[in-house]
Amino acid sequence: MMRKLLRLLIFGVSVGAMLALIALLKQKNRALEEAQLRIASIEQRMQEIMASVSRESQESDLRTQLAQQRAELERLRMELATLQTQKVASGAGPFPEWNTLSSLEASMQTQANEPRADAEKTSEHLAQGAALSHRQGEAGAMGAPLSAFPAAKRRFVERALEANLAPTLIERPQTLSAIDGIGPVFEQRLYDAGIGSYWEVAMLDDETLRRILKLSKARAALVRFDAIRASAQRLAEETQTRGCIWSSEPVDDFEKIPGVGQVYKRRLYDAGVRTYAALASITPQQLEEICASRAPVPPDYAGWIEAAQRLAEQKARNETKNDETKN
Repeated sequence: MMRKLLRLLIFGVSVGAMLALIALLKQKNRALEEAQLRIASIEQRMQEIMASVSRESQESDLRTQLAQQRAELERLRMELATLQTQKVASGAGPFPEWNTLSSLEASMQTQANEPRADAEKTSEHLAQGAALSHRQGEAGAMGAPLSAFPAAKRRFVERALEANLAPTLIERPQTLSAIDGIGPVFEQRLYDAGIGSYWEVAMLDDETLRRILKLSKARAALVRFDAIRASAQRLAEETQTRGCIWSSEPVDDFEKIPGVGQVYKRRLYDAGVRTYAALASITPQQLEEICASRAPVPPDYAGWIEAAQRLAEQKARNETKNDETKN
């Protein structure tokens, strides 16, 4: 009897130990599964972070390439304008307002003395610039007499002559938002004030910049005007547009139209469409060609035209009211 009870006791202890071991094993398996799930989640998050970093790096590279291409485009345009103007001015000689040989003539003379290979390369660049200029609607007058410049631009002409530069009248405003410290809002305020080239911005003093950008004295104390001018000067040198003076033709802010951002606004400006009235007068087909959108859903060009028409009418009413108030 005792032996049977002892066997039952041993059997019970064995069963209990086995059940405890099974429970422990299940608990460890659950812990292992949870750990594996956490590891998988962490790995997925790491992949997302790496993909994000890769995208940011690619975007940064693309922005850099875009800036370089934009600078090259500006340089080609200016080379084309130089060639066109020199051809016109070659029979008339230098203008009486200039006391020294312009850098334009010196540049053309230098090119004439270069080897044939370099001349062919320059001609190729000029041909590329001509094609780009034709598409973008670029127009300008290099080496124009002082009388060709608006009175408000005389101070810039004088600064150019003081620096021994050929004053250059350009029709197309440059992308001022590329200047450090100048965003889309400040860019439009500069346009509204008649400032449309990197070189003009580089020539503005602190007080004029503060007034044009509509900065309070407190905010102006935080703005680095020297950095703005230095960045503008650097861009003028990189694009070979030192001495360039914008003709100050009206430029409206297309970003007030839903769907028109910085990219489309710049393409419209480059194509010579710079006012609400001009935008309202073209067709959706022309807009499609100018904007060359690659978006899966094309912009609402008809909606742009309708909005531009409303803004043009509103602008005309405001100008009429202002004239009546002055009178």
